[in-house]
Amino acid sequence: MDIVSVTRVRRLLAEYGEEFFDRMLTPGELADCRTASGLDVLSLCGRIAAKEASFKTLRVRGRFLPWLDIVVRRSEGGWPLVELRRGAAEMAAASGIAEITVSISHDVDYAVAVAAPVLQAGSAGYPLPPILPGPAGASAAPATNPSSMHSTSRRTTMSDGLQQVKNWLLARHTEREDIASDLDLIENRLIDSLSFVEFVFLLEQQCGRSIQMETLEVDEIRTLAAIESHFFPVEVEVGQA
Repeated sequence: MDIVSVTRVRRLLAEYGEEFFDRMLTPGELADCRTASGLDVLSLCGRIAAKEASFKTLRVRGRFLPWLDIVVRRSEGGWPLVELRRGAAEMAAASGIAEITVSISHDVDYAVAVAAPVLQAGSAGYPLPPILPGPAGASAAPATNPSSMHSTSRRTTMSDGLQQVKNWLLARHTEREDIASDLDLIENRLIDSLSFVEFVFLLEQQCGRSIQMETLEVDEIRTLAAIESHFFPVEVEVGQA
């Protein structure tokens, strides 16, 4: 089950425009959500919730929601149909799932989706949650020994970028006064499936390069320390012994 705030999605649409959702919905899904006056927010919320609910049934660890690999389209009868592609299809096969059925409901403020897996023939139930190859198996870069090097003048610029990332997280989690550099941002829900897409936009703006969500590894953004290591590297000079 998943629930999505209409206010939250409306803010994303107003702030980033329709292009923001190109990373979350396929052209066909966007067409299903489109009206004469533009994208319908309730329809967007319903599909986002359905994708997240469907992803939860796959029961995989250490993987981001493959937004464009879980496709929710409107059937001829009007009910939603889920199609699993590429990575999502591999996750489903590893979990013994043949297909996923989903139901969507929405009101003024929220959209809710409930997804249920249809197990493969002969499957007695879920196997242990798989850890699939690729992003899930990556580990954070090894720490650098600060005693053997010192920063150049570029460190201030890179630290500013990381500070903007930290400020962005704190602004969306006002219950926190600070974020430790080793705090797990994923496990503590500071970054969830929906904010992940917005977070990638922020990282692109701050580090000045394009980021492919499909190949982004979980451990690259798990902590502030990992984010600094992967996206705001500090140029160093080898110090004298």
